[in-house]
Amino acid sequence: MKRHSGRAYTNRPISEEMLHSILEAGRWAPSCSNTQAWNFVVLKDKESLSKGHEHLSKGNAWGKAAPVMILVTAKEDGGCPSHGLPYFAMDVGLTVQNMLLQAVHLGLMGHPTAGWNEAGLKEAFGIPDDQRIVTVVFFGYEGDFDKLDERNREKEKNPRKRRELSEIVHWNGW
Repeated sequence: MKRHSGRAYTNRPISEEMLHSILEAGRWAPSCSNTQAWNFVVLKDKESLSKGHEHLSKGNAWGKAAPVMILVTAKEDGGCPSHGLPYFAMDVGLTVQNMLLQAVHLGLMGHPTAGWNEAGLKEAFGIPDDQRIVTVVFFGYEGDFDKLDERNREKEKNPRKRRELSEIVHWNGW
């Protein structure tokens, strides 16, 4: 319940130990048939981050304040081939959730996103054609949301909501 996808970051660096711990948490996520379909492209130096920031959507400009940006990739056919289902997406979801929870444990914040130019990021960082960038996740220390633009500041002020269990749980059938 402490985990949230905040948008306000400080530029305070994350220690190598903390970053390694987050990556290890991702590495140990479960995956279909233990395929471990994910890869992580970690951007943390100023030059790499700046190059990555060029490919963010306008709506994710807040991510430029985070000291770490991780591109999470996978092969669409790299997960469990059972039943023709896209298990790679589930596997990436599991690894990212492990990373997010570890970040919270360490006193950090993580925010997975969907707003970026995949082709531009792939070209900028030499990501192979057979890899899909499934998500881009920002990690860092939570900052002052009053420094965000008005639109994102309002999002931060909104209370977190979840649907009631009675709306999403179906016992013994739909």
